[in-house]
Amino acid sequence: MRSLTLSIILFLSLSQLLIAQKNSVVTIDGRPISKDEFEVIYQKNNTNLNDDSEVKSPQEYMKMFIDFKLKVIEAENRGLDTTVAFKTELNGYRDELAKTYLTDVSVTDSMVKEAYYRTTHLIKASHILLELSDKATPEDTLNAYNKLIEVRNMYLNKEKTFEELAKEYSDDPSAITDGGNLPYFGAFRMLTSFENGAYATPVGEVSMPVRTSVGFHLIKVDQIIPSVGEMKVGHIMKKFSTNVDVPESEDKAVYALIDSLYQLVKNGADWAELAKEYSDDKLAAQNGGIMRFISQEFSVAEFAEAAFALKKDGEVAKPVRTKYGWHLIKRIETKPPLTFDEAKGELTKKVKADPTRSNYSKLRFIANMKAEYGYSQYDENIKSFQNRTKAECPDTLYSIPQQIGSLVLLKFAGKEYDVASYFKSTMEKFNLPYILKTIFVNGLDQYFEEIITTHENSRLEVKYPEFSYLIREYHDGILLFSIMETEVWNKAIQDSLGLLNYYNQHKDKYPLGEHFDGLLIKCDSEETRKVVEKAIADGNTDAESLQALAINIGGNKNSVVKGRWEKGSNRYIDFFVFKGEKSRDIKENLHFVVGSIKNGGIKTLDEARGLYISDYQGIIEEEWLKGLHQKYQVVINEKMLRKVKSLKK
Repeated sequence: MRSLTLSIILFLSLSQLLIAQKNSVVTIDGRPISKDEFEVIYQKNNTNLNDDSEVKSPQEYMKMFIDFKLKVIEAENRGLDTTVAFKTELNGYRDELAKTYLTDVSVTDSMVKEAYYRTTHLIKASHILLELSDKATPEDTLNAYNKLIEVRNMYLNKEKTFEELAKEYSDDPSAITDGGNLPYFGAFRMLTSFENGAYATPVGEVSMPVRTSVGFHLIKVDQIIPSVGEMKVGHIMKKFSTNVDVPESEDKAVYALIDSLYQLVKNGADWAELAKEYSDDKLAAQNGGIMRFISQEFSVAEFAEAAFALKKDGEVAKPVRTKYGWHLIKRIETKPPLTFDEAKGELTKKVKADPTRSNYSKLRFIANMKAEYGYSQYDENIKSFQNRTKAECPDTLYSIPQQIGSLVLLKFAGKEYDVASYFKSTMEKFNLPYILKTIFVNGLDQYFEEIITTHENSRLEVKYPEFSYLIREYHDGILLFSIMETEVWNKAIQDSLGLLNYYNQHKDKYPLGEHFDGLLIKCDSEETRKVVEKAIADGNTDAESLQALAINIGGNKNSVVKGRWEKGSNRYIDFFVFKGEKSRDIKENLHFVVGSIKNGGIKTLDEARGLYISDYQGIIEEEWLKGLHQKYQVVINEKMLRKVKSLKK
């Protein structure tokens, strides 16, 4: 009988394996891979490519897929998927991915649409802040709320303007100078509760007190305008010596300087050259006065207002004053707002990453799970648990009476959870030798949520095929990186003799083009520079002795490096030799070069080490793959492969 049972088990196992292989698109080392899994990976790796010619047919892609899977299977057979490091990394990816499934998608969609509206419809507002800790007492909270009601009534009764009230009552330090005025803002620019309060307030009106983590706010909404997108601007600036109380004489003098530059621009002077020579914004000046793209939400309101008033590319605004100085602003190019479909992916990430926005979504998710799996909460037992714990247990708990522990609190997905289970969970969570009674009694709601979320989390791979494929993708990706590091990347770096042999056989592969051959010298004082220059003038061009001389005089911050540099390989050489841009750390009075421009020659192994290592890694990988193909049997199901829809045009 026992023999018959074993035969039946073996027969069923073999039958299931044969069915799996029949429905697979390829079998590697006896492991069938389904058409669905292959199709998901094929489509993902052959869409959104820069060049349509790079798209492969399923038959062409199969070779790449097999090579990939062979490496993963070799890693699994070596046990790399059993290490603590692997499991920790994979679990980290899974936890992050699971967050997007443990929420109510329909609610999130509505939040994403709301966020899109707010990114494309910007608010101009002012506010008055009364600071209040999020741990404030109820009495302090009520006092702050009532105080703002008084301030609001003063505005509504026209006793003072909102700006005057902000300067007098607001705890926002900037209110003294800007009267509570804020730059334009949309979604994700402010605390979420502030943003919600602003968008809930009609234009021209003042909100009731709005609570945020920093205190209570009154919000006066002045405008809601459609976003026009982003603008890349040019910028020449002459700055003030201070941002507060600029003397009138200085203001006029700085204006005169910027106005003279404005007249030069109007008469056709080169914008980039003027910016490099005269602008006090050195970072933008290095780029010919060109800044990054800005939106109407740019923090300096006067700057943004002047920029977005420009009507066409190339137009320059009249001098604009901000608290930082006087500016010339040039419109370079514009980008319209993203469409909803273009913005949806990034907005979804931001909504889900915002605890305040996603909280309601979480509540809906919990409600849906309760309905799907069956949830019963025993309110009488819960009440009895709370009352008896308070009455019968000390302030600190090491254990609970058996009568309390046996009380069933809820039933979910066919399983009952009693007080003893809850006590054990609380002990594990807080990792304490005792549990404060208040924590134990008051944490039930969170415990119930954890039970529901943990249950759903355990079923994600079964319930959502796309989730399972993504986890498999992470799993294989981590293993691929690990084994490639061992078998290919590190081997090429560590095998110095093999690398040298490869270089000697292929040294003509990477010839030198136009390059600078000489010394790059960095001194930390003009005294050191003079000594080094004199030594060079006396015929000493040895880098090591010159560096020793410089260090002996000025210390370890001095350096002399001999080398050959092509354009683009070193920012100092690019600036001094090839007339490139000047970066902030280049000091023309202390840094210099000695040598000449040459053309042609062969790169040494050190000069092209990265290139030759990459090539040598390719050779090692090719040989390794040959061995894997010999080691493991690969069977392609051509009939099933033909059913995969080709993306190749």
